[in-house]
Amino acid sequence: MPTFKREVHENRKSFERAGKKLTFEQGKLAMQADSGITVKFEDWAVLFTTVMNKNPVPTTDFLPLMVDMRESFSAAGRIGWAAYRRREWKASDQAILNARLTDRAIRPMFPKGMINDVVMTSTPMAMDPRYPLGVISIIGASISIMAAWLPFDGPVGAAQIAYLDGNFIVNPTREELEKAELNLLVAWKRDSINMIEDESKEIPLDILKKAFEIWQEEINRACDFQLEFLKELNVTPKEVMFNKPSHELEEEVRNFLWEEKLEGMMWNTKVPFNEQFSQYEKECVEHFKEQIEDENDEEHTESKIKMAFFNVTKYHIRGRTLSQHKRVDDRLQKDIRPLYCEVGLFERTHGTGLFWRWDTQVLSTVTLGGPMEYLILDDMEHDGDTQRYIHHYNFPPFSTWEAKWIRGTGRREIWHGRLAEKALENMIPSKEDFPYTIRVVSECLGSGGSTSMGSVCGSCLSLMDAWVPIKKPVAGVAMWLFTDHDEAGNITDHMVLTDLMGTEDFIGDMDFKVAGTRDWVNAIQLDTKLKWIPLSIVFETIDQAFEGYNEIMDVMLETIPAPRDHVGKYAPKIHVFKIDPEKIKEVIGKWWDVINDIIAQCDNIKIDFEDDGTCFLTHPDQAMIDKAKALIMEIATDLEVWQEFEAEITRVEEYGVFVKLPKGKLGLCHVSNMWEKFPEWITHHFKVGEKLKCVISSIWADGKIAVKRLK
Repeated sequence: MPTFKREVHENRKSFERAGKKLTFEQGKLAMQADSGITVKFEDWAVLFTTVMNKNPVPTTDFLPLMVDMRESFSAAGRIGWAAYRRREWKASDQAILNARLTDRAIRPMFPKGMINDVVMTSTPMAMDPRYPLGVISIIGASISIMAAWLPFDGPVGAAQIAYLDGNFIVNPTREELEKAELNLLVAWKRDSINMIEDESKEIPLDILKKAFEIWQEEINRACDFQLEFLKELNVTPKEVMFNKPSHELEEEVRNFLWEEKLEGMMWNTKVPFNEQFSQYEKECVEHFKEQIEDENDEEHTESKIKMAFFNVTKYHIRGRTLSQHKRVDDRLQKDIRPLYCEVGLFERTHGTGLFWRWDTQVLSTVTLGGPMEYLILDDMEHDGDTQRYIHHYNFPPFSTWEAKWIRGTGRREIWHGRLAEKALENMIPSKEDFPYTIRVVSECLGSGGSTSMGSVCGSCLSLMDAWVPIKKPVAGVAMWLFTDHDEAGNITDHMVLTDLMGTEDFIGDMDFKVAGTRDWVNAIQLDTKLKWIPLSIVFETIDQAFEGYNEIMDVMLETIPAPRDHVGKYAPKIHVFKIDPEKIKEVIGKWWDVINDIIAQCDNIKIDFEDDGTCFLTHPDQAMIDKAKALIMEIATDLEVWQEFEAEITRVEEYGVFVKLPKGKLGLCHVSNMWEKFPEWITHHFKVGEKLKCVISSIWADGKIAVKRLK
């Protein structure tokens, strides 16, 4: 029977982007997905697939969008992972960060009320270690979703820019990003922003704003490339399901929620507001009970009534804030909630900082470790890179009054932990100035809005409490946006709010977090529920946030104005000294027996070496550090003529005394080398265990050593 060769009809189009080649390919890979697009940039090749569930659960009241990234060590030319596994396992932190970055850029572009499950997966096929993956992920996700012909208000473009040595660099390499003062990634539709991710080293505001302006042309071209490629495809629009209340239903709910009830929910903080909201929501569902029970009434379902209730409440709060300039808790536009800061809460920890902003409460704890206790990054994009400043963020269910078990670290926790880490990592002193490995853990004990910025503030307090000589204190604040629109969707009125609270979080249009020092910005993160935000509002928000976090820093510095001048009682001390690099093997021993013996003698002291012979001794007890150093120097010191020692006497004879020298050697100080005549036997003047100041006078070929007593 003859074998037929299959024909492949592939669509491919290449473009030039900032002097580099960008290619879209479709028609060869992942043909059973709704779309399978391979995006190539330099040596990167990533397959983006999109699949939509055509039969969603009709009562779903949100968009079940999942952006996932499948790591591939083969793409990086590595086997990867631990020796006992040797295969990709759960997503690494870096993969989760890339997925979240993409999610934030594309989620606002889907229509309101769509409830079909959508899964967008990126699978790297080939990796170029010179470039980060973020920009490709956003562009690839956008073109993949549009090629699946889902309702999506795209395309979405992205670009990354660095500021280095006075120049702006588009599409920087990893090496350039490591040296750069600014690392800014922006996603947007044509001429409008919908996502920002920034890490900088105290970048001035004017340079930051200039970076935004430079990007516009580059991102617009990325959007044009996608539209041009889509013309090559023959696709059919997908039918999707919506679950959202009609204007008529919202009007019915508004008639039930008369003005006094809506106003009754105002003037409250998060917890009492939520209690009042839940009570009125139950009353509203009960009010429409007969219509809900009518199976023929498709409009009055419980989920649609709850959504209508939410919308009516949201529009009331937004309208009240825009017209009266009064927020839910009666604050004005730029008011910050009451603050409380405290350090040194627990004696045993190396450093603690409590940051309490009304309902939001974050406790950050610092642990100092030896220089070799760093974190090893082993994922597709990092091959054994090390990290000596680590920030972890935990968000347990009890912080939001939820009776749930604490499961593993979630994607949101990894994302917020990285944001706080970026805000502070450039303020951490160098290893030469402060050789410790530093781990900060921020426990969110209460959530009332912007726990991520609370963890920035709490972590700064705890670092100063732990004697970490940070270059400058850092604070952060979360900003929010309320807007009003005309029939065409253009913003007609807006208000930027400082220090968002939990209630405002779910009814506003933008979550804009800014952290920095007294003078400049260190980190920015923008998520938006709108499809676009003009650059003018972005700049207004940055300026207002700068004022806000400086006001918060005033309270922080009243608590602890500068890092402490010593480590805590239970924190480890580190002593640094050097030995001959050739002697490291002798100190370690053939089977690690020598160094393990020193560790056992010195209460499990940590001993670390670098290739140049630098030795780090880490232990809370200075006496143990001194003892370990003496033992190491005894092994690492070569005996030479004219070396001086304060040696211990091990034996006393009539003709002289024997003293203990380094490397297990004995030296004889003959009576003629005592510089003194003794009228009685020498044994009457020296005892075993006493110290004798001496100098090596000669070393004989047979290994015998003669010493002289020093005056």
